[in-house]
Amino acid sequence: MGYAQLVIGPAGSGKSTYCSSLHQHCETTRRTIHIVNLDPAAENFDYPVAMDIRELISLDDVMEELGLGTNGGLMYCMEHLQENLDEWLTEELDNYLDDDYLVFDCPDRTLFTCSCAEELCETPKA
Repeated sequence: MGYAQLVIGPAGSGKSTYCSSLHQHCETTRRTIHIVNLDPAAENFDYPVAMDIRELISLDDVMEELGLGTNGGLMYCMEHLQENLDEWLTEELDNYLDDDYLVFDCPDRTLFTCSCAEELCETPKA
């Protein structure tokens, strides 16, 4: 993987809207980007999702199986991502070329930075 962008911010700040607009712009200019969903609660996208955390873990499953509420379920999902980030992300990144551009659509800034932002920044270097 050659290039990546982390899109972070508080809930409702427009992270997914930004990713959608970026995808539309790149489509118009005939450039290719791949958008990665790292929000286990996201369900609807205005852009194609190249990689999805929900293939690793989903908020609905966690809430149902562990009896957690939304916040507890999201924290569990982020901890699970952190524990499995190297293996899951490395395996997924093997599908991309050195000059591909990936955009990571991250969950709420507070939740994300409290868990695995640093590991995510280091993983693609491997």
